[in-house]
Amino acid sequence: MDSNDKHHDICKALAEIKKLQDFIVESKTPYFGNLLARIVDADTIPFLLQTNEGFLGIMGSHEVNGEKEYFFTNFFRIESINMRSCSATISLLLPIDIHGNTTDSIDEVMILRKTSIRREIDLSGIFAIQALDTKFLKRKIIIQPKW
Repeated sequence: MDSNDKHHDICKALAEIKKLQDFIVESKTPYFGNLLARIVDADTIPFLLQTNEGFLGIMGSHEVNGEKEYFFTNFFRIESINMRSCSATISLLLPIDIHGNTTDSIDEVMILRKTSIRREIDLSGIFAIQALDTKFLKRKIIIQPKW
């Protein structure tokens, strides 16, 4: 398989994730409304993107208590895909550890929170996609006292 085929497959895989996300959100029935979205309890399929150097990571920022806080993330949501140019618009997912703090360690992530931060990326340098469980979007951190 040459690199053009590989990049086209990456574009097709991201388009499939986008299609699934849209299906979850947009599927409604006359009697049960948006039952699928309520059952799944998520509108995002989080994923990682693999490059030659490892997982793609992007810096973002958000406001915490009125102050700008920077974070690094490897976790994304697909917003749109351009099959012609093999590029995509992704939004950054904010990685949170068990203590409720942002983390830049993949191993410490307990929750992923959607952000409004979007980036346009060229998919020619992407070699693999790893879709993740939606449980990362639904987890609640409950810490109970020991005694």
